[in-house]
Amino acid sequence: MKKNLLVILCLVSLLSCQKEAPIPSKIELLTSQKWKWVGGTISPSYDIFSIGVLIGDDYFTRTPECWRDDIWVFSVGSKFTHDEGATICNIGDSQIYAQGTWKFENQEASIRIIEEGKDGKSNNNFVWSIQELSATSLKVMETFKDDGKTYNIQYTFGH
Repeated sequence: MKKNLLVILCLVSLLSCQKEAPIPSKIELLTSQKWKWVGGTISPSYDIFSIGVLIGDDYFTRTPECWRDDIWVFSVGSKFTHDEGATICNIGDSQIYAQGTWKFENQEASIRIIEEGKDGKSNNNFVWSIQELSATSLKVMETFKDDGKTYNIQYTFGH
């Protein structure tokens, strides 16, 4: 009986001494893997493709197939690339759709994306509000105004 109690006490002691895995920081979560675009919604309805058709809610399934395999890579050095993925939309286009810099803002509650233009200058600057950032999911919201109306686009990424 004493031996069993001693063994149990030793096991409890060993298990209680194990360190918990550290919680990864937001920068570690964002930069540790590539992010594949897996979903997108827009509200209210908007002509997101500039073809005269209003699209509301889930616009991801209405995008061209070649958009749905796009990959975003965020590096620790504050650089990013937006890669075309396995299928490039236009033959002759570069594999890298966009690139530039990124940085956390608002105490890591949002990400500012600054794309470099083809001439090396910044041509697109936008902010994503982080809705969720985990080891497996990144959900962000981009808010913009057009013609006096406010629109929200949510992008969902996975691995």
